[in-house]
Amino acid sequence: MKSGFPYRDGMIVTDIESTGMDPKKNSIVSIGAVEFENPGNRFYGECKVEEGLEIDPVSLQINGFSLHEIMDPKKPTGNELLGKFFEWVKGIEERTLAGDNIWFDTGFMKEKSKKFGLKWPFQGKAVELHEVSLLTEGVPWSLDLILRIIGIPERKGSHNALNDALLTAEAISRLALGKGRVKKYQKYPVPDFIREFVEITKKKK
Repeated sequence: MKSGFPYRDGMIVTDIESTGMDPKKNSIVSIGAVEFENPGNRFYGECKVEEGLEIDPVSLQINGFSLHEIMDPKKPTGNELLGKFFEWVKGIEERTLAGDNIWFDTGFMKEKSKKFGLKWPFQGKAVELHEVSLLTEGVPWSLDLILRIIGIPERKGSHNALNDALLTAEAISRLALGKGRVKKYQKYPVPDFIREFVEITKKKK
């Protein structure tokens, strides 16, 4: 995959929650996504855990799902959820994946799409938030640290796939364009040093 912010025009900022770190051993339990150029166009869905796969209690602490929630028989299967997500994606003409730790999300979705026999709908490139960030090499970056830098409060409590996708879209916009994008974060001004940095980098191009 080729990565880099120049592909922002067709970006779909995505986040998943799972029952662990290994796409072969663990399940997706939720998918959240937002179209970068049109943040009002969003996707969110949850699914039940795949039968026979492992459940890491630490992952459930992070994403806030209970065993009852991820095993709810009324929820769609992972196959059905991923299929619905791919259908939503097809409504966006140019499709470049973007996210916070996007290689984790991509690894899960690719592994599951192969398992379920679903056609991969994305183009062969991706944008990783931390490659866009102002953080220097060697800094132990995280989405929460980046949020502090760009003037948005850190997350509190468990993670949510759609909220994290929206936060990531906002972070990419502030770091790369020097301006906000998602309406719910307009009350937090973009720090002056970020605007100045973006203007300087524009002049050097």
